[in-house]
Amino acid sequence: MSEIDYCSIYDIRFLVRKNIYLTPTLMRSLEAVITLKKATADDVAKYTKRPRTIESRYLAQLNKIGIIGKVREGRRIYYLEAVSALKDYVEKLGYEQLNVEQIAHQISIPADIARIVLEMIKTGRA
Repeated sequence: MSEIDYCSIYDIRFLVRKNIYLTPTLMRSLEAVITLKKATADDVAKYTKRPRTIESRYLAQLNKIGIIGKVREGRRIYYLEAVSALKDYVEKLGYEQLNVEQIAHQISIPADIARIVLEMIKTGRA
């Protein structure tokens, strides 16, 4: 089974294959980001009903793992659901002008995960 056969980068089979294991607390924060698509730590804290400082730590962990993106806009840091963020770049730039490494760097996710998601978008699976 290739990586493209997965339903999503959030599919448990994909995460395990990449040696990513999430605790229930991280899963709750990930669920909030997936639902909200683009959110600050405050937004996620309101969604999960946990303190913002705790959410900020969990979001930083999820970003470090590489399954959510992160961008700074002015003084605010937004956490992004990776599939939606990459779809936005495809809509803005088109497939011809995509530079996977640059986009991955801009939204702070690993380039290999960005490639997988972009391939899913091209084939209509994401």
